[in-house]
Amino acid sequence: MPRPALATLVDLEAWLGESVPNDAHATALLAHASEIVRAYAGVSWLDEDPPAQIPGVVCAMVERATRNPAGVVQETAGPFTRSFGRDAAQRLYLTRAERAVIRAAVGRLAVLPLATTRGPIETAGRHRHAMVVARGGG
Repeated sequence: MPRPALATLVDLEAWLGESVPNDAHATALLAHASEIVRAYAGVSWLDEDPPAQIPGVVCAMVERATRNPAGVVQETAGPFTRSFGRDAAQRLYLTRAERAVIRAAVGRLAVLPLATTRGPIETAGRHRHAMVVARGGG
């Protein structure tokens, strides 16, 4: 039995600001995006409601997939080129920001680089990096 999606069609339509033309397709994308979020979070949210941020993450994933249904990574028209990033080929994926939102929502720790400098004058390309442990949440 499939697990319920973490966002509804109503959530998606509110996110998009328009009606969804194909309910069945949108429902399938919401379900698949929800499973990706559950896998990343390590939480099923079957016995409890997900944190308030999670439906927005699911809707953003589905929006990207519906706005770029072919998974185009780059397109060119005349002298203009538009790139969607290498993850666009996957259609349903989590951005770095969405992963941070999920980590914060579930209270998971993350190790992030923190750029530092050696003195009062910063020289391009000569940054030292220190590792900082950030606690999700606010």
